[in-house]
Amino acid sequence: MTACARFRPLVAAAALVLLVACSDRERDRAQPSAEAPPAPAAAPETTPPVPTLPAVDVANAEQFVTDEGDRLESLTFDPVGEMTVEGVADGSVAPIYAVPVAAGQTLTATLESSSSNIYFNISDAADHSGAALFRGEVQGEAASLTAPRDMTYVLTPFQPRATARRAETAPYRLTVARN
Repeated sequence: MTACARFRPLVAAAALVLLVACSDRERDRAQPSAEAPPAPAAAPETTPPVPTLPAVDVANAEQFVTDEGDRLESLTFDPVGEMTVEGVADGSVAPIYAVPVAAGQTLTATLESSSSNIYFNISDAADHSGAALFRGEVQGEAASLTAPRDMTYVLTPFQPRATARRAETAPYRLTVARN
């Protein structure tokens, strides 16, 4: 028997093993294994809960009504949403706005006016010290404050004293949002 004749059965057996192995791989690629883990399920969409707003602290907010003719207005809109009010500061008289905010919510407010002599402050209604949390005359036309607790913010548009003494008027748009 020649050397080739002796190895022919081995070569044929090796070729058969390769064919079987290759065909098994092709079949595995074409059909997923029954043991393959199932695809992960999509996570259900969750919407964050809508915060429950506290009642407007009118008793404390009234302390900001200091000039004759000032009036307190409670801004009511969706717990997560925004609204725009238009008003006029007439001398030292302007509407004062109270906005309830739940703990952890962020209040944003933006003042727009054709007059360069109008600003707004934001205060905590419960704080009787007279300090503002946001001072528009110094900090600009846009505020963003996050409530450390359920509270009422008071937004007070105003003109500088010299402008108010001349009884000038300043129309404005105040956009307030909670999120």
